Amino acid sequence: MGKEEKEQKRENENMKEEDKIHIDKLNAHVNSAKLRAKYGLERFDILIISLSSGGIALSATFFEKFEDIDKLNVFWACIFFSVALVINLLSQVTGYYANNYDIKYTLEEIRETEKKKYYKNYKVYDCYKNVFNVLTTLFNLISLISFIVGIICLLLFINNLN
Repeated sequence: MGKEEKEQKRENENMKEEDKIHIDKLNAHVNSAKLRAKYGLERFDILIISLSSGGIALSATFFEKFEDIDKLNVFWACIFFSVALVINLLSQVTGYYANNYDIKYTLEEIRETEKKKYYKNYKVYDCYKNVFNVLTTLFNLISLISFIVGIICLLLFINNLN
């Protein structure tokens, strides 16, 4: 065992029990953040993407089948469903970065608590995480609103068929 390993072992032995408990909780938090990242990107996004894609397909069918009717609402439905898709993809990207910064922050906090070498300005990761979380929430909201407006446009078109 080298000199550094012996020093590290001594430091770990001297580590307070509450620090060990705190580190265990932080490690559990990292694992939980990884699961949340996966789940969050899968559920909401799959629904918006699937339903918006279906809305675009339905709108395209309306364009094809109804030739002599004003199709402005169908056009706007396609636009809003497309916006929902694109914005939803952006929310997946920002969600990914938010969770990665959360993991980086937590791992550096563990290193600091263990008295190991750590990035001194690691708290900036928490700021980045917060910015990406806000963007993700905003994009999800815009995506949801765009999807709802697309549905309303389709319903207005159907209502005007009578």
